[in-house]
Parts: sequence; structure tokens; C-alpha cells
Amino acid sequence: MFQKVQNSLKKIRARVGLGKPNFDYLDDQDLSRFSEQDIILESENQIQQYLPEVLGQALARTWIDKRFLDAFYKYPVEILERGGVYLPDRVSVEFQKEDNQRPKVIVYETDKNKKRKLLELKLVMVAEQ
Repeated sequence: MFQKVQNSLKKIRARVGLGKPNFDYLDDQDLSRFSEQDIILESENQIQQYLPEVLGQALARTWIDKRFLDAFYKYPVEILERGGVYLPDRVSVEFQKEDNQRPKVIVYETDKNKKRKLLELKLVMVAEQ
């Protein structure tokens, strides 16, 4: 049922002109891909194996690039797709940035109205001597 509602909303947005957001302004800067080839993740195992590295790159970039931070905060899945990383429709990505806490990314899988956490990633800087 949740999937039907999502599909209906997508159709309504497409008709009204509220489809995917326009990220053309990101073309003005160096928005490199996450990999030389597209990364198409279809299974939970693939997501667990490959997505942490990609999300680590995205999180690192949010620290130094305000425009990327704004775009990734609002549209993480679309930014991943723009960088060549494709996730199944049942997988969602949330970027969270609390006031005094480090940003983090949480990946969920939605199945029959149940939302299950697959990954949670937070970057921590460590200084070594």
C-alpha cells in the first residue's frame, strides 16, 4: 500500500511539474562521480558492501562544500544517482545534521510499511602522531 501511495505521488508530481529537483547549479562546480563506472546496488549484501565507501565520500564532501551539503541534505538519493550510484526503490537515504553533532547518513529499507535500518554512517576525524 505504501508503494502505491508513493507511485501515486510521483505521478501527481510529474503532472504538476514537481518531478525530480533541478541540480543544474551543481554542474558549475566539480561534482565528481563516486566511481568511474555506475554502481547499481540491488541487494542488501551489495548495499552493505559498497555503499559505506560512497556515503563516506559524500559525508566528507559535506564538510567542505556548502552547496553540496545543502543538496545532499535535501535530496540524498538524487545526489547519489547524479554521482552514478543507483539504489532500489525500496531503499531510502536520510542525511541528518544536528546543531552540535557530526552529520550522519542513515539508509533504510521499506518493506510492507515497515522501515528497517540497513546502515548508519558518521565520519569521525582522528588525529594521530
